[in-house]
Amino acid sequence: MPVCRNCGVQIDEGLARCPLCQALLLEREVGKREGAPTPPAAGGVSGGRPAPLTRRRLWEILSLFAGTGAAVVLVADFAYSRTVTWARYPLLSISFLWAAASLLLFLRRRRLLLLLAGTAVLAAFLLALDLLMPGRPWSLGLALPLTVLAGAFTGLVSAVARAWRASFFAMLAVVLASAGLFVTGLEALVNLYFSGEFRLSWSLVVFGCIVPLVGLLLYVQKRRKQPWQLQEIQN
Repeated sequence: MPVCRNCGVQIDEGLARCPLCQALLLEREVGKREGAPTPPAAGGVSGGRPAPLTRRRLWEILSLFAGTGAAVVLVADFAYSRTVTWARYPLLSISFLWAAASLLLFLRRRRLLLLLAGTAVLAAFLLALDLLMPGRPWSLGLALPLTVLAGAFTGLVSAVARAWRASFFAMLAVVLASAGLFVTGLEALVNLYFSGEFRLSWSLVVFGCIVPLVGLLLYVQKRRKQPWQLQEIQN
């Protein structure tokens, strides 16, 4: 049976094109039989297919782009002012993006480890940014607690999604409840940082509006598992 040289699919007799890739078959290719060796294409890859991109190859390309961008920013800043001034901020941002993308490449199947490492990288980025910026320090008193709070609720949603197998209405209810709790913690931390008082106001209103929606979504999810029964009203 003839074999397509482009994709390696077996082709019925008499066809002029491959049914999979639609490549036009030459006479010498149509005459090939099953089991005949296919000559390697350019680059040493059999069947003309490019070599698949591995995680390591993607990380090397990512590192090349990050290093090139960092070098361009550093050279531009040094050539203009003979010192490193504004380039510190884009260099820090490039480093953070490179680290975050690297974590996604190598830890995407390990959700808990990815969450912990991502939270740590974000906290380190905010701390370094605070050290570079003049004025009152804000990372330890505000940014880091908010980062930990966001990471905790993200981990909660991820754990519930894994346990409940991503049931739509139940997951939406969990996300809304987590969002309500997060804004409550957000207001508490912001008030504690700026005024030194643990005070809640608008976040309680938001949370109060979310609670009925959460209850409605859980009710709908429960009713979806049970058939609706319409009974006639008898007078």
